[in-house]
Amino acid sequence: MLKNLLSPTRIGTLELRNRIAVAPMGVEIAEADGKVREPVIAYYEERARGGAGLIITENTSACYPRGANSAHELGVSSDDFLPGLKALTERVHAHGAPIAIQLAHHGKVGRLDTQQNRPLLMPSTPRKGLRIDGPLDLSLEEMGLMAAAAGKGRPTVHEATVEDLQALVQDFAAAAERAQRAGFDAVEIHGAHGYIFSEFLSPAWNFREDEYGGALENRARLLCEVIAGCKAATGGDFPVWCRIDAVEFGEEDGIRPADAQLTAELAVEAGADAIHVSAYAHPLGAGFTLAPIVHAESGFAELAAGIKARVSVPVIAVGRISPEAADTLIERGAADLVAFGRPTLADPAMPIKLAEGRQASIRPCVYCYTCVAQAFFDRSVRCAVNPVTANEAELSSRLREKTSTPKRVLIAGGGPAGLEAARVAATRGHRVTLYEKASQLGGTLRFAALVYEPNERLLDWLQHEVRELGVEIVLGRTLGTADVAEQAPDVVMVATGARREKPPIEGIDLPHVLDGDSLRALMTGETSTGPAPDLGIFDRVIIGAGRLLGILRSPGRLRTLSHRYMPIGKRVVIVGGDLVGAELAEFLAERGRSVTLVEEGELFAAQMAHPRRWRVLHDLREAGVELINRACVDRITRHGVELTLSPEGEKPESREISAESVIVTLGLEPDLDLSTRLKSDAVRVVSIGDCTGVGYIEGAIHEGFKAALALDDPES
Repeated sequence: MLKNLLSPTRIGTLELRNRIAVAPMGVEIAEADGKVREPVIAYYEERARGGAGLIITENTSACYPRGANSAHELGVSSDDFLPGLKALTERVHAHGAPIAIQLAHHGKVGRLDTQQNRPLLMPSTPRKGLRIDGPLDLSLEEMGLMAAAAGKGRPTVHEATVEDLQALVQDFAAAAERAQRAGFDAVEIHGAHGYIFSEFLSPAWNFREDEYGGALENRARLLCEVIAGCKAATGGDFPVWCRIDAVEFGEEDGIRPADAQLTAELAVEAGADAIHVSAYAHPLGAGFTLAPIVHAESGFAELAAGIKARVSVPVIAVGRISPEAADTLIERGAADLVAFGRPTLADPAMPIKLAEGRQASIRPCVYCYTCVAQAFFDRSVRCAVNPVTANEAELSSRLREKTSTPKRVLIAGGGPAGLEAARVAATRGHRVTLYEKASQLGGTLRFAALVYEPNERLLDWLQHEVRELGVEIVLGRTLGTADVAEQAPDVVMVATGARREKPPIEGIDLPHVLDGDSLRALMTGETSTGPAPDLGIFDRVIIGAGRLLGILRSPGRLRTLSHRYMPIGKRVVIVGGDLVGAELAEFLAERGRSVTLVEEGELFAAQMAHPRRWRVLHDLREAGVELINRACVDRITRHGVELTLSPEGEKPESREISAESVIVTLGLEPDLDLSTRLKSDAVRVVSIGDCTGVGYIEGAIHEGFKAALALDDPES
C-alpha cells in the first residue's frame, strides 16, 4: 500500500528514502534575532524522527533583517547564524533525513522592513491599493494584532534598481553557500506567495520596461539569475530548486498556469533541480484559503501535473493532499514528491506510521487553520490537536519516557478532553479507567464530527488510541462516589463537558425549537435532557430504524443519510452565530435548508481561527445563508422568530423571520457539579475541558494533555 509514495527517489544528487516532504511553513519559533536555538532544532528533529524523506525549512531570510517577514524568521545572511544552523542539520541528519533550506525575500510583505523603517523592495511602485472584497470578518483585537505585526509605520516602496537586483543575486548566492557550509543538503528558492520573485513574475505587480519586465522571459530573469548564482556558489552539483506559483487567484492580470509552465522551463534551463508547485491569492479574506493555504482537497494537484508535463526534473506537489491521493499522483506521473504541511504539524510521525501500515494511529489534521492564523499576529505556530507542536524541546522526550511512578487514574467523561487525557496518561504508563455516561465515546466531538467531516477523523483516532493503549472504558455509566471509594484512585479527572442553560427567550419551549443537546440527541440517537422535538409518525419510524440499524452511531453514515432525510424543517433559524452555529448553518445549507443565522454580537464564528472563519462565512454567503448580526431575539413563535435589530449608527428596528425549525446554540455554561460531588480529602480531583469553561476542540485537547502530563508533578 502507498508503494509509490514510500518509494525512494532523488533530486539531482540528493537521495531520498521516500517521496514525503515536510512542507516549508512559517512557524516562527525562533527568538527575535533570527538565530536557531534548541526550540527550533527540536521542532525539526521531531519531523526527522518521524521518517520524512525530505524536510524543507520555513522561509529563511537570505538578507536578514532586510526583506524578512518577521524578526522571528530564521536568518542566514552572515556567519553569525552558522552555529545554530549547523546544530540543526546535525540533529536532523542523526535521524537519516536530508534537510533543504528555503531562502526568501518577502518584498512587498517584508513586515520587518516596515517595522524598522526601511522601504519595501519591489519591482515597481504598485498601481493599486489593498483591495478587500466583502466584509473583513475580523475582531477588533485581531485587527490590532495584525496592525502591530505589520509595523506601526506607513509602508514605503523602493523600486529595485538593476544594482539592487545584482546585489540580491549575490546575497542569495552567499546565503546558499553558507547553508551548504552549515550542512544543509539543498536549497529551495521561494519564488511564490507574493514575495519578491513572485512579484517580478506577476504582470499585476511588475510594470518595468527594462530587461526585468515585459515578456515572461524578462520577468523570470531575476529568479533564473538567483538559481544560477546559487548553483555556481555551491559548486554546481549541490541541489537547488525553486517554489513557484502556478496561478495567482483574484488578480485579473496575475500569473496563469501557462506562465508558470514557461517559468518552470526557464528555471530548469538556469539549473533548477526540481520545481515545487504552489499558488497564491490575496492574503486577507477567503482568498487566503484558495491559496496558499488551500481549503479544497488536492487543490493544486492538477497545476503540478501541468508543470510536470513540461519539465524533466522532479516536481513537488503540495496543497491538502492525502497520502492516498499523493500515491495516485505519483503513480500517474503527475508529481514526483508530495509536500505535507499541516498534517506534519498534527503528527510528525506520519511518514513512519504510513511505512509501518499504521494509518489508524496517525493523528489527523482537522484543517481548523489555528496554525497558520498565528503568523498574521507574528506569533509562534500552534496546533489545535497536537499540543507538542512548537513545544518539542520541553515535551517530546517526556512523552517518549514512561513514568517512574505509575498512578491509578479515573476519568469521568469520554469527550475530547477525557479521551486525550486518557491517551496521554496511558502512554506514560499510568493505569486508566474512563467512564462515559452515553453509550458512545466522543461527547460533543461526536456531533462536531457529523457537521464537519475532519472532526470524525479526530474522533476515530482518539478512540483507536485509547483502545490500543489498553484504557479500560466503561460506557453508559456516570462515575460516582462509590466507584471512587471502591477503586481508590490517585487522581480523578472530570471532563464531563458544559451544561446548557436555557436562555430567557419567550417561546423557547415550543416543540419546533431545539437546543444543541436535543439536536445532537435527535441526530445521533443519544438521550437528551433538552426539549423533545415534535416528530410525526414518519419521522419517528425513520429515526427508530436508524437507531436499530446503527446508522445513527456513525457520523459518516449519518452525514450521508442526512442529504436525503433530516427531521428538520425547510426553513431554519439558528439563534447563536458562534462556531457551533456557523458550522451547523453550513451543514444545513448543504442539505437544501433555507438558513438564517442570528448573532447578538458584531462578529460571527469568533471562536474560529480567522482564516477558517473567512472560508466558512464566505461559503455561507455563497450558499444564500442570511447572516444577521447585532440582533436580539425577542420571541419565538410557532411560525418564526421576532428580532430587534440594532444596526451600527441607526435606530433599532423590528423584524420577523419565518421558520419551521429553530435551533438555539446559546447557553453553554461551566459545570463543576460532578467535580464538587467527587471531591474529598482522600483523592485529588482535576477538572478539565468544557466543564471549566467552553474551549471547543483545541481547549479540550490541550487541557486534557496538560492534565495527564502533570500526573508526574510532585503535587499529583
